[in-house]
Amino acid sequence: MTEVLVVVIVSVVGSLFVLLGPRNAPAILVADSIIVEILHALSSSRLEYVPWLVTGVVVLLVAWRRPERDAPPKSVGLGLLAFLYALWAVVVCLVHLPSDRPYLVGIPFVLLVTFWALPRLVSVRTMAGPFVQLLATTAVAGAVLALSAGVAALHFHIGYVVPVGHRHLLAWQWPVANKNTLGYLEAWAVPAAAGLAVITPGGGRALWWLVALMAAAGLGFSYARTAWIAAVVGVLLLAIGRWRWSGVVGVLVVGLIGAAAVIKKAGLKRLTALWAHGLSGRGGLWRAALTVTRHHPVFGVGPGNSPAALAPYVPPAFRGLTPHDAILETLVELGIPGLILLAGVVIMAIRVAVLRAPTWQHGWALIALLGAGLTEMLAESAFFGGVSFEDYLVTALLAAVVMWSGKGMGARARRSGR
Repeated sequence: MTEVLVVVIVSVVGSLFVLLGPRNAPAILVADSIIVEILHALSSSRLEYVPWLVTGVVVLLVAWRRPERDAPPKSVGLGLLAFLYALWAVVVCLVHLPSDRPYLVGIPFVLLVTFWALPRLVSVRTMAGPFVQLLATTAVAGAVLALSAGVAALHFHIGYVVPVGHRHLLAWQWPVANKNTLGYLEAWAVPAAAGLAVITPGGGRALWWLVALMAAAGLGFSYARTAWIAAVVGVLLLAIGRWRWSGVVGVLVVGLIGAAAVIKKAGLKRLTALWAHGLSGRGGLWRAALTVTRHHPVFGVGPGNSPAALAPYVPPAFRGLTPHDAILETLVELGIPGLILLAGVVIMAIRVAVLRAPTWQHGWALIALLGAGLTEMLAESAFFGGVSFEDYLVTALLAAVVMWSGKGMGARARRSGR
């Protein structure tokens, strides 16, 4: 009964925010995707998708009634590739019925909302607003959840025990999810908060740096090693865009000082053991994914079916796991055509982002998040078009390029002195 009440309240509040201000839609959908993850951890049921579904339907209705002349020009190529990807996902679902039925409707629905509806809700005049909201929501969520994970670990001793040799570390995690879930979000939150700190004038800058430090604490104590790398990549890209090579040198110096302090405190042998623990078994999952692909190269095995497909080729301890790599998961579940279409979306988004970044004050924040997200995808399963927060953040970030493709954006940014 409590879960039903929470779902109803979140759905109504999210829908009202979208109706009262369509520009709120990207931030509300990010928040709803995080709520999906929390509800899934508390009680895995179909109710977890309801808040995102209700808000998504409202976004579609508002976008449908919005006059086309108010919407910015769209990146037709990027939208077309996303549409073909969604179409192929439906075809694969019909060939291999997914173990999780919502995939059949969920993938095209999510892509329709993010690539068609959201751009229609953004006028050329207010194009920057929704992306800043996406940044802010990601950053604040990371700080809040890092704080809750820290309190749970330090005060209540709730966390994930990581065996490192003869020692055991208590990794921070959400009270309702695991350490990798926390690490994945913080890998986005750190560059998001840093990006906002760089572009925010006055006292707000110090506040965003504080948010970035809180997110960095959650990231560090999650012991999610791949998330560490992803966050560093994002911050380095932001530094390159904002301060060029002097920024890179600054990040490297601070990073080396921090690494030296950690090594002195924990010891190199302990850190090496921790890193080895994080990579154990992943190579076997990747080899199993390639084996499954050889058997199903065209249609894959269907969205959500990769754990069952990999099970015969991995040790019992790793059965039930995905390939832990977004590229291989797409290859296994949607076959070679699905991976080609996903690669097309990613490559086109990167191309547009790199060309536009120098003309927009938020441009390098977008590059930073793209870099962090795509790096994280190399060692985590993030399904393009999914609703769980890691899936949705990848999808929304690539779709943000569609919102950002109106002519004149660069001219306005240059006139405003960046």
